[in-house]
Amino acid sequence: MAALAGLASRTSELHGVTCTFDCSEPVLVKDNQKATHLYRIAKEAVTNALKHSRAKSITISLEGDEGSIILRIRDDGVGFPWEPAEIKGMGLKIMRYRAGLINAGLAIGPAEPIGTLVSCTLNKSADHVQEQNQGK
Repeated sequence: MAALAGLASRTSELHGVTCTFDCSEPVLVKDNQKATHLYRIAKEAVTNALKHSRAKSITISLEGDEGSIILRIRDDGVGFPWEPAEIKGMGLKIMRYRAGLINAGLAIGPAEPIGTLVSCTLNKSADHVQEQNQGK
């Protein structure tokens, strides 16, 4: 959580956009590798928003419950074409790759009313099964 808050703060300071971190309840990601991949997915999504979207505002949010952890990065920029064949950027491929490494789902699509929304969902029950299998 502190790393994501720092990312938002540095983004605002260095790039002159409003970047906020929203996390109403503490969220614990027990596995450091998973936490690192979530952070890097957020960093890549923020970088893409800065480079391509002409966003004035970016919000990084994190929420969790007993079943999952959801990371969202939303911007108010111009968005991009939503045809899957047209989504070819290396940054998007890297985000998908990182999500796959931690068995998380990644969705990239339009935000309402404008902009782009990147959502990464890490299922905690899949982690629990994986931890049990590694212990055998």
